[in-house]
Amino acid sequence: MFSPMEIEIKNLADCREHLSLVSEWLWREWNSDDGRSVKDVEYRTEHCLEKDRVPMTFVALFKDKPIGTYSLWTNDLKTRQDLTPWLSVLYVVPEMRGKGLGTLLQQHAISQAKKLKYESLYLITDHVGYYEKAGWVFLETAPLRDGRRTRIYRYLLKDKPNNVPDID
Repeated sequence: MFSPMEIEIKNLADCREHLSLVSEWLWREWNSDDGRSVKDVEYRTEHCLEKDRVPMTFVALFKDKPIGTYSLWTNDLKTRQDLTPWLSVLYVVPEMRGKGLGTLLQQHAISQAKKLKYESLYLITDHVGYYEKAGWVFLETAPLRDGRRTRIYRYLLKDKPNNVPDID
């Protein structure tokens, strides 16, 4: 176990020496069976290294060892180009799962999105019940290219409770 004080979350642009490892994690978790190479994922990750605007990638370090990552992307779902930004590719190394790091990374992402003056943050996932615990609200299911559907969640960054819907 670790305390949140022992975790340092850094912009990957400031510690590019972890770029290949982070790219390999993302490739193994989401792209290894879709025909993309790890170099394709590394290329994409390398172009998500902004410091003051989206797209940005962050890496969590425990005693200077990378243990997790996430990105803020302009879009993570082609069918919903109207929503931005997205918490994407949240990943925790297997041996650190179940210890609160995923929640810590979500909190960091929310903080970053607020600093950038966004009103909402979005994500897609197949997990049910995990993100809701951190205040994310389910919006809808949406189609993926392969015919499956995925769940879209929103986190309101404005000063009102997340469970209060917008009224247009």
